[in-house]
Order: sequence, then C-alpha cells, then structure tokens
Amino acid sequence: MGQSKKYLEVMKFDYSKQSNYKLPVKEKSKISFIEISEILYLQCDGYLTTIYKIDMSRIDVAKLLKDFEDELSKHGFLRANHCTLINTRHIHTLKICKQQKVIYIKDVEIKISRRRFYLFKELLK
Repeated sequence: MGQSKKYLEVMKFDYSKQSNYKLPVKEKSKISFIEISEILYLQCDGYLTTIYKIDMSRIDVAKLLKDFEDELSKHGFLRANHCTLINTRHIHTLKICKQQKVIYIKDVEIKISRRRFYLFKELLK
C-alpha cells in the first residue's frame, strides 16, 4: 500500500520543477550532474544502471535502480517493470494489446508490467 501511495503522489507532480533539479551521477573517477528533465528512462542490468538521455546518449552507473527510484519518484519517475524506471514527462504513446502493455518514449518501446499498468492508466486519464 505504501508503494502505491507514493506513486499516486507522482500523478500530481508539476513537471516544471524538474528543470531545477540535477542528479549527481558517479562515473568511474568523476561525478556528473544531469538535469533530470533531460533523462528519458533508466534501465538496469544487475548492479549496473544505464541512464538514457534526450539526445539518446547513455551513461552507465554502478548503482541499483532501486536507489534511483527512491530519489527520482518524487520528480515524476515511475517504475514500468522490474528493470526500467521512466520519466513520465516523456511518455509519447501508451499501446494496449491483449497480452502486452507498452509505452513509447522517443520511439523506444518499453513494456509495462501487469502490476504497474494501473498507475500508467491513472496517469494518462
């Protein structure tokens, strides 16, 4: 219940606040600061998370997706499935088929898990 409540608060988010926040990201021997409004989505593979930006550049970070989720959920990010966290500001299309629910962000197809679908449905009402 607590997780759902946190996500429903995202639905009321003012996206103009995203431009005022920069996410510190540690890459190998340097720390970069990325404006969260420029992040399309984050995808994990084990302990490695890849950040995809608007210009389709990628940044690989040794940090759990869960840690990013805790930090970014209050800024309009939702978990679409086990390994993807998306910036809801950049959702282009929601496609619903019988067996599969998919969102598109800049022509990239991201599957939505059955358990998370209701959140996206509420968001796009």
